[in-house]
Amino acid sequence: MKNILIKLLKNNKKCNHKKALINTNEGYCPDCGEYLVKNYYILRCASCNVKREAKLFWGEIVPKEKYCTNCGTKEYYIEKLDKISFIDAQYAIYLKEIAKEIKNAYPETQIWVEENEKIEQIGIKST
Repeated sequence: MKNILIKLLKNNKKCNHKKALINTNEGYCPDCGEYLVKNYYILRCASCNVKREAKLFWGEIVPKEKYCTNCGTKEYYIEKLDKISFIDAQYAIYLKEIAKEIKNAYPETQIWVEENEKIEQIGIKST
């Protein structure tokens, strides 16, 4: 009974993608096979727009301090960045998220053939 319970708990465990995206910004997770993208987020004060230090708390991005050190406001908003600069690295939090659109590694090739050439190749005469 105990072994069955342990197996169920292990099988229901959600992948946290620890081995994925170590040196890249997108790719496949080696543990679960999902296509992932690394997204960067910066938390800013809603009043004075100053960058605030953030942390992850139960999967949510929240400020480290309750109030802004610049203006004393409690409200904040989260800005999503595609790329991060050296200056923003101190304030940024990155998350490995499952991509909604997967880039095709093997793009399709299309060939256009003029209608007259197509007919001549088949051997049918146009009317």
